[in-house]
Amino acid sequence: MHDSQSQPVYAADQTDFNLAAFYRQKYRAAFHAALAAGHVKPLTIPWSFVGPVILPLVYLSIPHTQRPWLYRMRWAVAAAVVYLNARLMQTTSSGNEAVAYATGLIASWGTIWSLTLLIFTRPQWEAARVQRRPRESKSKANGHATANDKSALPKPPDESVAVSWPHYEYVWQRFPTNEAFLTRLGWTFDLFTSFRGAGWNHSVPTIPHPPFPSASAQTPKPGGTGGEQVPAPAPARIDLTPPMSRAGVVRSQTYAAFARSRLASFALAYLVIDLWTLAARRDPYFLLGPDYPRHGVPLPPPLAALPLRSVTLPLLRSLAAVAGVLSALHLYHSLLQLLLCCVLPVLGLHRALGAHAELWQHPTLMGSFTPSVLDRGLPGLWGGWWHQTFRRGFVSPGRWLLGCVAGGGGGGGGGSESRMRGGRKVPPAVAMVVDVVGAFLLSGLVHASGGATAVPAGTVAWTPVAFFMLQAVGVLGQTAFCYVLKGPIDRLAPRWARRTGNLLFAALWLHLTAWGLIDDMSRAGLWLFEPVPVSPLRMMGLRGLPGEGWWRWDGEYGMRWYSGKRWWESGIWL
Repeated sequence: MHDSQSQPVYAADQTDFNLAAFYRQKYRAAFHAALAAGHVKPLTIPWSFVGPVILPLVYLSIPHTQRPWLYRMRWAVAAAVVYLNARLMQTTSSGNEAVAYATGLIASWGTIWSLTLLIFTRPQWEAARVQRRPRESKSKANGHATANDKSALPKPPDESVAVSWPHYEYVWQRFPTNEAFLTRLGWTFDLFTSFRGAGWNHSVPTIPHPPFPSASAQTPKPGGTGGEQVPAPAPARIDLTPPMSRAGVVRSQTYAAFARSRLASFALAYLVIDLWTLAARRDPYFLLGPDYPRHGVPLPPPLAALPLRSVTLPLLRSLAAVAGVLSALHLYHSLLQLLLCCVLPVLGLHRALGAHAELWQHPTLMGSFTPSVLDRGLPGLWGGWWHQTFRRGFVSPGRWLLGCVAGGGGGGGGGSESRMRGGRKVPPAVAMVVDVVGAFLLSGLVHASGGATAVPAGTVAWTPVAFFMLQAVGVLGQTAFCYVLKGPIDRLAPRWARRTGNLLFAALWLHLTAWGLIDDMSRAGLWLFEPVPVSPLRMMGLRGLPGEGWWRWDGEYGMRWYSGKRWWESGIWL
């Protein structure tokens, strides 16, 4: 939904007027008016998640490897998912700025991820996760040690595994075809929610992971029903998980190191966000987007007095936007990891999660800046340093198409094996271009979807798509440049010069193209969202906008019950 902009009446110097509060109240009033008129619905559990989550989750939990007719039904399920998610985008929004924006992300990403698991890959044939199970009383031929032969056990990868190491073994669990429905549902839910694939045999290459099982390791043995063969689970050598990946993503080896790292990340992100809300909201650009001059809103005096304002003001806005996005990502990621690995074990609830509460499955969000950005420039920034949460979903459609072109009808689009079908190999350069262009295009569409479900009018769908497509141009351009001139560059430019060039190009390219994404976020009112409930800086006396106190949340934050016109539309209002 969209609400038309209108100009507020405020003092010329803005010292006694809170522009952010004015537009926040205006957008919320427009949403609640549309809700009362039946033109829009809130995001609710469970109805809003039928298309993005529930329908594909249930279908993927039903065995279909021995039922060709049921496997063909995936196309009908995929069509239903696309329709339901399109309706979600058309009919749903929120008075909470972040939830309104996230509604579009949920619908678009839910479509991409569901199609990845339904069409572009074959999880019931190909996917396997690390499962923890009690060690057997006798040594087996697969090389596992007995529970009593502790001296023969490999060194555990971290402190969380060391506790269970003498009593449990780790194996690769494929889809549990012959288990109860709830067991299959648990396996599929884990698959569906593990976007980076930690603990799975298809994890993104930028995070530390154990060696994947080979096809030869899956020795079949009799079992199951109807003569079906059940593969014997291969041992998972989690002791061989490296402490750091090539991209510089690190896993903690002790609870103390993990807690220090995540608490420091959380605290720093919290303070940066608090300072951001104090400072950046004084700039009308972050409240209305680049069209704020049309609303008669002047710049505050400090920004109006900047020297070379046409250069310095866009630079400050780019830096502020990067700081806001990075701090929000680290804030919520650190909080989630602390909950899973520290809070749940203290409460004794981690046993239900098994290996998923262990440290090795929760590496850092970002890669290392030096090997990724300084050594590789813009390709390393996006392919190594930046979080790879949605990488598999973004590259799977292109790889599936490559499989079709190569003559194999698609199949498993999640890995490099999809690049060779029917004995024909796709040229590596073509595969790389398809990966890069496809991933950035889908990322642009996902972010554009967030603006489409926001309340304010004026969002422009093509600008976030343009931002991400320009990143594809920059990545491919630098890759081609370095490939052609690699010899002369290595001979003539010292390492410090190459790193300086990589850093300058990546930073300059991002700055010159950032408007496409930041403009749309500003038009969508996303920066009006209050990420934290308590403002320590305001408690210490730092002055915010007029009328602001240290408690930042109101009735639009939190969950409550919503009663829809139909029983299935009722649920928990997010």
